[in-house]
Amino acid sequence: MSAVVQRWVRSPWVWAALAVLLTAGLVAALRFAPIFRVQHVEVLGNSQVSSDEVIAAAEVSDTAALLALPVDEIESRVESLDAVAGARVVRDWPNRVQIVVRERRPVGYVTSTSTVLVVGSDGSLYGEQSTPPSDVPELGAGGATSLSLGDDYVDAADGTQQAVFDVASALPKKLQRAVTQVTATGPHTVQLSFADGVVVEWGPPVAAEQKVAVVEALRGREGWGTKFTVVNVSAPEAPAWR
Repeated sequence: MSAVVQRWVRSPWVWAALAVLLTAGLVAALRFAPIFRVQHVEVLGNSQVSSDEVIAAAEVSDTAALLALPVDEIESRVESLDAVAGARVVRDWPNRVQIVVRERRPVGYVTSTSTVLVVGSDGSLYGEQSTPPSDVPELGAGGATSLSLGDDYVDAADGTQQAVFDVASALPKKLQRAVTQVTATGPHTVQLSFADGVVVEWGPPVAAEQKVAVVEALRGREGWGTKFTVVNVSAPEAPAWR
């Protein structure tokens, strides 16, 4: 090996230049090679919105280079869907895209004029439909009937709606499906109406875990809905029924 070649090999500038060229070549391949263009979009985490709706909102071109995807823009477009609280785009090399959706959890609904509005776990009225859902209770308090799509169920000037929302949000799915209404006349008088006719006087929106445990235990007890139809769990350590 000649002295010139030896100096060339030992020069850090030469290796730096080679590294730059290799990196540029790799980036060019990732951007322009057909194998690295989007060929499939997969949607995960969705149940309230269809995969087709998410893909349509995402507007991912089937000719887009995976490396050059505008991830932030795609996530924003998906999050514009009413039922979507958050979205994350994941590049799945060499040519797939995953859109991971985090949906709003429905906790109840309100009836406003001629429509039904779904209340999400973030307090937003995010869904509109013609008939009441069967798996969440109706929420009623104060001026709830004057709300419209896009409003917040919780009225900052009225703690009653806040209390109703807090209690509805604390119910596990099993109770959500069994309760037809969560209502209140004040922030300390929340009550649950069950489909079987039992009324649970919940009281203030505190000690939710203990109250849920008491209600679930009493629902499994003989006499629920027959010998007693009113249950008071406002003091969960000393529940009463009649």
